[in-house]
Amino acid sequence: MKILKFTLASLFISILFTACTSKVQTHVVESNKDDISKLLKTLIEKEKEINQLNQKLEDCKKAKETE
Repeated sequence: MKILKFTLASLFISILFTACTSKVQTHVVESNKDDISKLLKTLIEKEKEINQLNQKLEDCKKAKETE
């Protein structure tokens, strides 16, 4: 009877540990995806800002050349 209790307890603990580990891994993966998405959005915004600044520089150069 003691062996049966020990076996059942061991199975329960191992299943619980496996479930918790899987949940943590899933959370980490989802968190990384969110972080990457945020970084990509920030990168796109910065690229737009750079393009706007480059356009302003080109406009200034053209204005100076025509003067």
